[in-house]
Amino acid sequence: MQDLLARLRDTEVPLDITGINPASAALFLARAAEVKSSSICCIFPSDEELVSFSQDVAFFSPLPVFIFPSTDTPPYSDFVPDPATTSSRIATLYQLQEQQGTSLILCSVEACRKLLLPRRRLLEHCELIISGEETDREAFISGAIAAGYQQRDMVRREGEIALRGGIIDIYPPPWHPSGNGPLRLDFFGDTIESIRQFDLFSQRSLYEIKEAVILPVSEVLLPRNTTEQEKIIHRFELTALTETWDSRLVRRTQEQLTTQQPDQNLANILPIIYGKESLSAFFDYLPTGTNFVLYDATNIIRRHHLITERISANFSEVVEHHKVVSPPVDLYLDTEQFDKAVNHNLLARLLRIPDPSQPQSYQLPCQDHNLLKQEISISRKKEGLIAPLSARLSDWSEKGHVSILSCRSHQQAQHIQSMLERYDLSCIELSPGAQSFSSLKKGGLYCVAQPLSHGFDIPPEQIHFLSALELFGDKRLAPKVRKRSNETGELPLRFDELQVGSVVVHRLHGIARFQGLVNMEISGQKGDFLLLHFRNDDKLYVPIDKLPLITKYHGISEDEPKLDSLGSSRWAVVKKKINDAVWEVAQELLAIYAKRALQQGHSFYPPGALYHDMEESFPYDETRGQSNAINDVLQDMMKEQPMDRLICGDVGYGKTEVAARAVFKAVEDGFQAAILVPTTVLAEQHAVTLSERFAHFPISIACLNRFRTASEQKKIRADLAAGQIDVIIGTHRLLSKDISYHKLGLLIVDEEHRFGVTHKEKIKKIKATVDVLTLTATPIPRTLQMSLLGIRDLSVISTPPQDRRPVKTYLASYEPLVIKEAGQKELERGGQIYFIHNRVQSIMQVAAQIHSLLPQARVGVAHGQMPATNLEEVMVQFVRKEIDILVCTTIVESGLDITNANTVFIDRADRLGLADLYQLRGRVGRGSKQSYAYLLVPSVEQLNIDAEQRLQSLLSHSDLGGGFQIAMNDLQIRGGGNLLGVSQSGHIAAVGYDLYLQLLQDTITELKETQSNEINNQSPQIEPEIKLKIAAFFPDYYIRETGLRYQAYRKLASTVQATNEDLTHFYEEIIDRFGPMPLEAEALFALMYLKQKLTKLRIEKLEEGKDSLVIHFSDQTCVRPETILSFVNNRNKKKENIGLTRFTSNNQLIIPIDRRTNILNLANEIIQKLEI
Repeated sequence: MQDLLARLRDTEVPLDITGINPASAALFLARAAEVKSSSICCIFPSDEELVSFSQDVAFFSPLPVFIFPSTDTPPYSDFVPDPATTSSRIATLYQLQEQQGTSLILCSVEACRKLLLPRRRLLEHCELIISGEETDREAFISGAIAAGYQQRDMVRREGEIALRGGIIDIYPPPWHPSGNGPLRLDFFGDTIESIRQFDLFSQRSLYEIKEAVILPVSEVLLPRNTTEQEKIIHRFELTALTETWDSRLVRRTQEQLTTQQPDQNLANILPIIYGKESLSAFFDYLPTGTNFVLYDATNIIRRHHLITERISANFSEVVEHHKVVSPPVDLYLDTEQFDKAVNHNLLARLLRIPDPSQPQSYQLPCQDHNLLKQEISISRKKEGLIAPLSARLSDWSEKGHVSILSCRSHQQAQHIQSMLERYDLSCIELSPGAQSFSSLKKGGLYCVAQPLSHGFDIPPEQIHFLSALELFGDKRLAPKVRKRSNETGELPLRFDELQVGSVVVHRLHGIARFQGLVNMEISGQKGDFLLLHFRNDDKLYVPIDKLPLITKYHGISEDEPKLDSLGSSRWAVVKKKINDAVWEVAQELLAIYAKRALQQGHSFYPPGALYHDMEESFPYDETRGQSNAINDVLQDMMKEQPMDRLICGDVGYGKTEVAARAVFKAVEDGFQAAILVPTTVLAEQHAVTLSERFAHFPISIACLNRFRTASEQKKIRADLAAGQIDVIIGTHRLLSKDISYHKLGLLIVDEEHRFGVTHKEKIKKIKATVDVLTLTATPIPRTLQMSLLGIRDLSVISTPPQDRRPVKTYLASYEPLVIKEAGQKELERGGQIYFIHNRVQSIMQVAAQIHSLLPQARVGVAHGQMPATNLEEVMVQFVRKEIDILVCTTIVESGLDITNANTVFIDRADRLGLADLYQLRGRVGRGSKQSYAYLLVPSVEQLNIDAEQRLQSLLSHSDLGGGFQIAMNDLQIRGGGNLLGVSQSGHIAAVGYDLYLQLLQDTITELKETQSNEINNQSPQIEPEIKLKIAAFFPDYYIRETGLRYQAYRKLASTVQATNEDLTHFYEEIIDRFGPMPLEAEALFALMYLKQKLTKLRIEKLEEGKDSLVIHFSDQTCVRPETILSFVNNRNKKKENIGLTRFTSNNQLIIPIDRRTNILNLANEIIQKLEI
């Protein structure tokens, strides 16, 4: 490699270099930047390689690496680019202007072809803010909106801004290579008092910073100068006269230019906005003297042709529809312009194989590790993972060669060091990119905690780079130390959001409609009240301290219930009837619970050596939630009582691996495991997954479904009964009478809610004797709540797996161009596509249209009205990659799990519920490739409000795990009747889900105490009432959005039974998010602190009378009589008293007060004395 670098230094002619892999190319690039002492821009055929290549570069070099991806949207489409992608592009463009010194820039050929806004325009919209200095707040907000920021009630992703009085939350692109994040600006007037970085998940501040640069989040930035705005509009109007554009679209574009509200359509007329000569190419943003390297140059040429064809074809189509667009020559670099810009400073073309058209090429003197990888794989069973590697390392060390092992983490580096020590090999850990590897000690062995995609040798330099990722298939080399199961990544406490018009349930008065928060003064006490409208326009004002009585109504169907009348007896009758029904259900559930508690099952042994071998072969580090779930399952299996645990986790969060560990544990102890799934296709998938997972272990796996012939089914049944099969996977066929097991120890049920009532009854019978593990990605509140009620054990996997990318989600009008472009892109990378069309009547026509748009694709159709055998055949073909595009109904909602399918189109997304959309989007993104979801609607402009809110919510929750919260908040209780018994569905509809479960929980608690003959010496928890004539509320000027204010009240109410620290934590959170508290909010928290003390002392009421403060003690108060007597005596001895303090026979302590007295301070002082 040194010879090649010398040629680079001494010649101006670009070199053709062959024999590359990504890792060796990264080393070459890092060394070339050192030799040339200049920045290098490496251009790739596509965006797919950029991130992994940047990691490889970081292994070898400390130089800053900038990534510039394409927008990921088809030419001339209406797609709004993914905010994260736009953020990354703008961050790179800005940082390249600020960068001093040598750097490495990685981009795709598609990203380079598109022309960009002028550099000066970008810098005009970048605003430096400094803590302690003045910044016009209103101008800052209007500037942010003009720069593309979307105003939200809460910042959740890049490009959003939230306004809360003096607090502004904003999430700009990173302005520094070290990476930044969402910011909280605390204004006092027009002075920024502080700039804090905050956490998106908890919404709490992390730390203060001195200054920040707020970058724009749109690549269409209109000038702020009125004169320039008028010039743009004039230029547009002149151009429109010479074009055949649709007049309606012309008017819309004029309106956008006039109102300064740009959207993606304006990206197609950038030359009109900025002037043809003003647009910049990406190359114009690069540092002066930047050299170029083409990675996989042959493929880049092919991509050029494809991009040119796509631009031309798409332009022809939009012209045919008379859309407002500029021609390609004004928006894109052509091939000649690209070559001219690059060839001027071209260093090298990196080729996988030599190009016959070039007179001379040079071989990169590197050898790959395919043979070493094969040797480790073959000898693994006999010698383990490390032995063959250690032999090779020892040999290299004796010859004086340097060996450097790449590890994916510091923990893995430590594991490898300790394991190599057993073979008398000492391994030193180095920092990634910190030094020149060629200067290391001869014969030395080193490791680096930085992943490397491939390993390779450089024989002339006697140096070997090894990749643990490549050699071990990312296998963990030593068991991880597990955290205790109580250290869970649990979901934070969430409350239903109430909007004006939401249907709610008041526990005492019935069903009403929420009409907002109203501020009122009653009996001298000013505060916020929930306004509820009942039937006949009856109104009820509920004080915020009574919030626990109010819950949002969740029914079984979408139908709204009838409102109740205030004061009528109907609600009392309904509650009495439901209480009786709940009593029966609770007794039945407890009978099952008690039976399981007394039932003697099998107590499995602790995991053995074979289990740990299987554990080590898991390709990834377990997430915290996954690790806890595995621990929970193993602990349950080792108990004498049969296990009944529910694993609830987001789509693709690793529930299958939890099930695999349980299966292996059962088989290790000589038992059989059965996996029950709702569909034949799922059975096939699980069979493939587990066969691959247990490929190196002596486990017999069989799948029983319709795809097996009669003779095959007969043999499987016989082998199962004889104990020849360890793991059986199947649909409800496994519940048939002719299926018998030799020694069944574990039943795993996948998506239990999808089975019918009859099948569930059979499952219940099995549950009484064997360990049962239920998996669900759809957290039906019924199932979840039953677990929380203690009838079932629950493990929630809420932490997303590493190395999985969020699904890029786009909203667009249904247009053939969109489908063709995105489909072509997926097919080009060898992937598969789902096209969801939920209308059976027209699905064949849609499939024909898809085939005409993408004639090279193999298209299949699947829907629920097809014969079962035909449906399963199509699904299995898709699983086996015999079909490229599956046009189907929502039948795949929670079915297929295919890592190769990474694009989904959802037709008429506006007609689907949020949970359905989330599940459908979850069909893609199961592997490491970037995945895409396209929400297609007839017209983006004509969406109704509800559909727009649903789709916006999905777009805002593209992060992994967001769907769990979506499903929890949005799911109707489909199947709730089946789970509780059909007879209960009417009761749930009558009072709403939350109240029904609350009644059930209360009844179960009462029954448990009765059945266990426990004498509860303490009365039920007291909810103290405070009536002091002070203003205590969150003013609407402090928390402006009603929804946020309501949630703050709900969370505050929940802290009454919590600790003092929890309340203090929430107090700090409110100040952090909304700024310094006004007096009313301070008083509200003071009352909550006081309420906590009253609860602890079991004081029922504290009220302010005309001239006294009255404390009502409960019969079970914790305050001793002698303490009260002492307080009364001491109080009456004081000369300044205005009256006598007395304690009455009905447990009331009456303290005379002066009107000038600070009532809150006095109350705290008295309670403090009573606590002694």
